[in-house]
Amino acid sequence: MNSPRNVIAIDRVSVSSLTGFIRVGTNSVKVANDVHWQSLVIKVPARLTISDKVEDGVRLHTAQLVFRTCEDYDDGGRWVYRCHTADGRKYLIGSDARPYPVGTVTKNHPDNMTDSQLDEVTVTWTSSQRIPIIIG
Repeated sequence: MNSPRNVIAIDRVSVSSLTGFIRVGTNSVKVANDVHWQSLVIKVPARLTISDKVEDGVRLHTAQLVFRTCEDYDDGGRWVYRCHTADGRKYLIGSDARPYPVGTVTKNHPDNMTDSQLDEVTVTWTSSQRIPIIIG
């Protein structure tokens, strides 16, 4: 039986502040304990989709993180994201090198008072390496 894999929390840090980033194997990384992650206010659960495809003979791995928030979201700058899932895993979206994750914000102004007015943020990251899980 599978454990729940819902994204229940998201943190981020600027790429320049990501210190002690070490890839351990093909799908895991270690991040230094002194990294100061900024917690994001999100509507739980968020959605994380991880996929891969072969393009021009190279396997590309893509992570798409979609979440809703009531706070003004600063989409400027280069960010790395840490996604906490209900089963206790932490996925790292981005790294300390190019290509960096790309974020887009959709500001909702619904025509119905009962529809969601939360902003929707979509973060996409594509890499030739697998999307890693943070260990340690």
